[in-house]
Amino acid sequence: MNTVMVQFFQSLDNYGTGMMGLVTLDRLQRALGEPITVECDFFASTDMTEIQDELGVGEDRIKLKRYVRTGTYTMKDKLKKLVHHARAGDVRGRDMVIVLGGDDLSEYYSRDVWKTLVKLRLWASHAPIVLLGQTAGPFNLKRNRLATKALFPKFHMFPRDEWCTQYLHGEFGLRSSVIQSADLAFSDLPRQHDKAIEREVLTRYGLAPDGYVTLVASAMQKTGYYTKDEVAYLDNWRVIAETLLRSDAMAGRKICLFAHTFTDWYGHEPDYVDKLLALIDPALRDRVVPVRERVLQTRARFILGNGLLTITGRMHPAISTFQMGKPAISLSYSKKYEGIIGTMLGRSDLIIEANDPALWANGDIGRLALERVDYVMANQDRLRAEIRGAVDRQKAIIDDTFDRLRKIIKG
Repeated sequence: MNTVMVQFFQSLDNYGTGMMGLVTLDRLQRALGEPITVECDFFASTDMTEIQDELGVGEDRIKLKRYVRTGTYTMKDKLKKLVHHARAGDVRGRDMVIVLGGDDLSEYYSRDVWKTLVKLRLWASHAPIVLLGQTAGPFNLKRNRLATKALFPKFHMFPRDEWCTQYLHGEFGLRSSVIQSADLAFSDLPRQHDKAIEREVLTRYGLAPDGYVTLVASAMQKTGYYTKDEVAYLDNWRVIAETLLRSDAMAGRKICLFAHTFTDWYGHEPDYVDKLLALIDPALRDRVVPVRERVLQTRARFILGNGLLTITGRMHPAISTFQMGKPAISLSYSKKYEGIIGTMLGRSDLIIEANDPALWANGDIGRLALERVDYVMANQDRLRAEIRGAVDRQKAIIDDTFDRLRKIIKG
């Protein structure tokens, strides 16, 4: 039985990260064609039975373990702590270490990417290191740039978008170790073909296929993206919701306010659902469906993918919507949107560059989003056909990725 360590699959509290983790475990086990043991850096609070249930298989196929670092150190012992965590004993006995994407190897979230790369380089002496479905960079800090150029050749790097691949090729001369992949969430989830789950969750919330538009107001606003003005941020979303509900195209349809991440670690989006719902005209609220509970990954995808379209400040709600053949309008705050949705999927026409406080202050975001809605409504059939074809191409790339992982792990 192969034993694989997976880093950055810590919980199901972020639907996007959780989807990538579930796909990785499911696809790797099926590619190998035999049971596997998977050791993940789950949070202490993570309920591993939820993950097993979302995988839809028992421990006879995928046995989950929690990776726990040994040793305790104070913040003053940073170097000692780094060396300890990088020791070979942490990976000895594993057949592969997978560092799961999205963009943890990016200065959008950490200024010290080099520390992770140093640790992984030391681990690479004892197990293959796979950077899977990643968006790495852009790197502006010298320490991160030096670490990238020196250490990436020791890893198997699978970028999830062509921008990242070309960036690593052109900026750092990395070629043989960098193989184009795709965002893992374009793959079917392990339980996505369970129609009983789909019927249950849509019935629970009174949603009918194509009978609603989903809005995802992102908690990334709290971390400094889009605008620091929460009032302006929520007011733009209110305008979008109310304008849609009053439009002829939405006659008889609903708005679904959807929380995509939970806990302070990822951003607690139920708070945004509650605040936005309170701002919407009371006369319209009977057509607003708040989904603030954790419904987990399979049900989240069914809600996102059965709507008429999605408008979102998180990228993975867009990916889930696209994955089920529907259009999604993305309010972008980083290069990953253009790389994954624009270039890989060919849907730059559905991206709004929204990381500009002025656009939120003057109400332009609401106007731009509603213009894109009109465009989607007028081109539904064409967009859906094009999206289905583009998603099929992403799935084929992912198939190739896991075939390559099988070959790596088998040596």
